[in-house]
Amino acid sequence: MVEDKGYEKSAHLYDLFDKKENIPFFHHFAQQAGKILDIGAGTGRIAIPLARKGIKVVCVEPSPAMRKEFNKKIEKEPILRKNITLIDDSAQSFQLQEQFPAAFLSGCFDHFLSDKERITSLANINHHLQRKGKLIFDIFIGLMTSTPLRLVDEIKREAGFEYKRYIGSKVQPRERIEILLVYKIYKNGELVETIEQKSTASKISREKVHQLLNETGFVVLKEYQDYQFQPFEEGNNLLIIEAEKKGETTKKQNNSSMTVQR
Repeated sequence: MVEDKGYEKSAHLYDLFDKKENIPFFHHFAQQAGKILDIGAGTGRIAIPLARKGIKVVCVEPSPAMRKEFNKKIEKEPILRKNITLIDDSAQSFQLQEQFPAAFLSGCFDHFLSDKERITSLANINHHLQRKGKLIFDIFIGLMTSTPLRLVDEIKREAGFEYKRYIGSKVQPRERIEILLVYKIYKNGELVETIEQKSTASKISREKVHQLLNETGFVVLKEYQDYQFQPFEEGNNLLIIEAEKKGETTKKQNNSSMTVQR
């Protein structure tokens, strides 16, 4: 049985409502690296524009519904196959016989629900990075309030179709929050379909993220508060981290420091 992390019922609507303007941001790092490991690649929203520019992207995606949408796009553009590899696996368990100059983890970290899952994922990514390889990932911090279901998006398309998206949330025990997405599809003003999709996200502090990165062999290079490279300032909910795999010298220094502290 496939674990539904919040996409199995609504993957075909994902791109319709995802309005993040982050492709140029990720292209900046991909262009420097030349080849990218994209973990939680989803429908290929980031990977496909990079592949069109000649950048090779190895994509890891555990959701069958998201991979289905991704493959639909590739079928429409078969030329992309020379630059895209799509793998059915998760951040914690994927195993490749290759190391990469950079990895992306966009829209995923919030859905790691425990330190064990976070550490296992980060350590596995680190293992698949070259020396001084970069990890670029985004995370929403501090968003842990219950909110009633509310309309957040309305999109009109051809043939009389209209799509509405509602979002609500409910705080759960253990620093978690349940997110409810409701999609309503209309044709010529008549409701023809309603889709309810639940997912769970977790709360984590910026300090804790730094701690986990250090424990799994990363050093933080830069932090941003948006996809326009603005430096992060306290109080912002979006945190984007540019981290680097530690070299052996750095690891030894850290281990020595930890020994002295003990």
